[in-house]
Amino acid sequence: MTVLAHGVGGRHDLPLPLDLVLQGAAVALLASFLALGLLWTKPRFVAAEREGHREWWPVQVLLLVALPFVPGGAWPHLVFVLFWVGLAVVSMLFGPVWRVVNPLRPAARFSLGKEYPARLGYWPAAAGLLAFTWVELVEPGALFWFLGGYALVNVAGGVVFGRAWFEHADGFEVYSTLLGRLSPLRGNPFRALVATPVRPGLVAVVAVCLGSTAFDSIGSTPTWARLSPVPDWVGLVATVALVAGSYLLACRAFGGELAHSLIPIIAGYVVAHYYSLLVVEGQRGVALLSGVDGFTPNDLAATPPVVAAVQLGAVLAGHLLAVVSAHDRTLRLLPRQEQLTGQMPLLVLMVGYTSGGLALLFAG
Repeated sequence: MTVLAHGVGGRHDLPLPLDLVLQGAAVALLASFLALGLLWTKPRFVAAEREGHREWWPVQVLLLVALPFVPGGAWPHLVFVLFWVGLAVVSMLFGPVWRVVNPLRPAARFSLGKEYPARLGYWPAAAGLLAFTWVELVEPGALFWFLGGYALVNVAGGVVFGRAWFEHADGFEVYSTLLGRLSPLRGNPFRALVATPVRPGLVAVVAVCLGSTAFDSIGSTPTWARLSPVPDWVGLVATVALVAGSYLLACRAFGGELAHSLIPIIAGYVVAHYYSLLVVEGQRGVALLSGVDGFTPNDLAATPPVVAAVQLGAVLAGHLLAVVSAHDRTLRLLPRQEQLTGQMPLLVLMVGYTSGGLALLFAG
């Protein structure tokens, strides 16, 4: 199974020393927090759920029919690059596209009409995403086993629970829907973020998305190499647990009410971490799907300085959007006298995420 490298940037590609970059990022977040506290004293974002996309069942059927004809050697690029990374980017731009084209969704047309258990929430989606990231980062040779299991579970869930299954339990649809709330083409992203349903498992989904990306960087460091007796799956689970635990500790007074504010951070890390992979290996993936052998990708848009600039900009933009979203939400949740002090643990958490994320990205 092909192993795909996820980044080419390093500390020497930054315009400034890494220490200054980390300090500058922390200062930027702190300054934005103080400015918001002084100038933004009333909540402005009213939750507005966007109109759902219609399903394009002809496209769903076409994808289902086309999958058996994918060349065997193209599957890693198709799944890990064009689908996993491409889905995130397209969702950020256009909204929850997997809901529209998911080739398994037609199973819901034959639903038995059972009510989806509210207590399950997003937990099945979190479990599915964790299983996928385990395949991506630990055991890529299990890809076809995962795809077969994913198809069976979701077809069965769709038949039993209908569309509600895909909206809550399909990890890829939940992931696409969360990132789709950032789409600037479908209205105010901040209002869409506030409308994120707070259901059981939401924090777990966010933690898997952030933690798996972080572990992908951790796993390539010399420090992790020195811990080689420790299985990679242990590192993956531990990193996800650390992200979830740090959020729950910092936001224990809010529960999952601020989990939506981490969605821009997920988006920023996805762009930062996978940019070079999508630009370079995405071209190769298209060539493999087209049956072209020996293709050499054009990497002009993925030179180390360009990648470093994209990474830095994406991480900072994601965190600044997160600070704004969290601040506006806490104005509704906290009494006036606690609106600044009550946000301090979350600010510390976001500074930690920013510094840790940048340090991992530019550790080389």
